[in-house]
Amino acid sequence: MGVAAQGRPGRRNARRLALAAATAGVLAVAPLAGCGLFGPVEATAPGASQSPSVEPLADVPPGAPGQLISAERLPGAADVLVWRVAYHTTDHNGADVAATGVVLAPASGPGDAVPAGGRPVVAFGHGTTGLADACAPSRLEPTLAALGATLSLVRAGYVVAAADYVGLGGPGEHAIYAARPEGQAMLDIARAARGVPRARAGSEVVAWGYSQGGQAALAAGALAATYAPDLDLRGVVAMAPLVDLSRSLRGLLQHNDSGVAYVLLAAFGVSVTRPGVRLDDELTAEGRRMLSVARQECAVDLLAASVGVSAADLFVTDPLTTEPFASAFAAQRTAVLRRMPPVLLIQGDADDVIGREVTDGVVRDLCATGTVVDYRRYPGAGHSTIFPASAGDMDAWIANLFAATSAPVHDIC
Repeated sequence: MGVAAQGRPGRRNARRLALAAATAGVLAVAPLAGCGLFGPVEATAPGASQSPSVEPLADVPPGAPGQLISAERLPGAADVLVWRVAYHTTDHNGADVAATGVVLAPASGPGDAVPAGGRPVVAFGHGTTGLADACAPSRLEPTLAALGATLSLVRAGYVVAAADYVGLGGPGEHAIYAARPEGQAMLDIARAARGVPRARAGSEVVAWGYSQGGQAALAAGALAATYAPDLDLRGVVAMAPLVDLSRSLRGLLQHNDSGVAYVLLAAFGVSVTRPGVRLDDELTAEGRRMLSVARQECAVDLLAASVGVSAADLFVTDPLTTEPFASAFAAQRTAVLRRMPPVLLIQGDADDVIGREVTDGVVRDLCATGTVVDYRRYPGAGHSTIFPASAGDMDAWIANLFAATSAPVHDIC
């Protein structure tokens, strides 16, 4: 995947990102940073580039999953330190690849105590932002505004490690809505945070994700015991999670004016994980034009361009019922429905992107695995307003998991 157009998009894209915050899962309103290079490196692994753009990252020597490649200090706040990081993770084939993200940590003052084992870590997975590298959260400016919803956790004394995901902001294509590489990227950025000395991150982790990131967080929960046994994963928070991909895509086509945009993104993800799939051959001329929008712009542009467009306008055949897409979509659901540490599922009853009835089914299936599940629903909350509606409950739930003596997690199963 080529690097997105360089330069600062300006006010036009700032307004677009404001729409994205309400529709596509961006956490806060901020203009996209179009820069192609990281700045000076604070912590660098041997052999790494000193200013790793997407291209040099592709040439970094192999490393272990979670090994830090670089950490660039960014402007933060009086009480919050910020680094843009690059680190090793694995892709959908299990191959070593570099990925990017952001690490936030409290700015310790005199007398501030850090636990002997390091600060607890919240690994964060963002919602849909797009396919182009410029759409990665680590490219947003200012970074603190882009990750504003996580700041209460940093100020509570935790490190936040926010993954961009494989191929988004780093080399390669973004296998969007493919659960395994998303989950691996979240676990590995939690590992990488331990390589940033001033973050003082420990091995106790909670995975929290929203929308696409909810899928990633549950994948991290399903994979942690075997993929990252060095991490002590205490629990998983999945907020409006995209888990039952087939059913969610069908609902989006029926109830969301831009639903076909998500279907196109999901089909692109399949083309990344299954190299024999030539997506262009599955698309109409209009579909190929829309794919060009998806590859060059961010999700909000694709959503705007897709209003009123049907799947039949873009696809030669229905990807929800034909191969190779139908089975690939279904596989994402089974990939995350395994026994894992305690899960908090958060859902807004008025969500028109991830429907409540879909999440109800995910809860039932997670319970069937033997997982402890706490399910919180919020009347009137939509896909973006679920953040303020649930923030206090979520922060308290995470604090309990990290407490020296935790209370039992409420189990609806």
